[in-house]
Amino acid sequence: MAEKDFPSRVVKLDLPDLAATETLARFVAHHVCRGDVIGLGGELGAGKTAFARAFIHARAGGVKEDVPSPTFTLAQIYDLAEFPVWHFDLYRLAKAEDAVELGIEDAFADGVSLIEWPGRLGPLLPRDRLDILLTQGVAVDARQAVLVGHGSWVMRLEALDAADALVEFEARAGSDD
Repeated sequence: MAEKDFPSRVVKLDLPDLAATETLARFVAHHVCRGDVIGLGGELGAGKTAFARAFIHARAGGVKEDVPSPTFTLAQIYDLAEFPVWHFDLYRLAKAEDAVELGIEDAFADGVSLIEWPGRLGPLLPRDRLDILLTQGVAVDARQAVLVGHGSWVMRLEALDAADALVEFEARAGSDD
């Protein structure tokens, strides 16, 4: 089946500040399973590493892990209680095949993979994944997030979309008091 024929689900979110981006990261962190792949897209400074940092802190159960950007090391592994989280920054990756030397196939099998610049993986990028594109919003710290779920993430994003609609409904209903 071609990538374009693979089922997907899109959710768009406005993130007014860094705290909202971190909240999204924590939400996603609590809905991952071993083997999940999350692609983090966006320009330099879009908030990909900030998202990854909040995600890893959430998976660490409140323990404040040091989460440096793996820009120069390309990969950082966090051995957490349930399963490892692999954080990749592929901005400097010369060719997709080089990712195999980083252990990306092990990451796909054994843990959760957060991949900045996922497009650099080309055909190595799994079809079953969550893509998150972060773009600059109107305010300095504001971002827009476009989440595209493929495979098992389709239903998980439907749940997120339903929860978001419920929160908006409750906020509107509460303002009528």
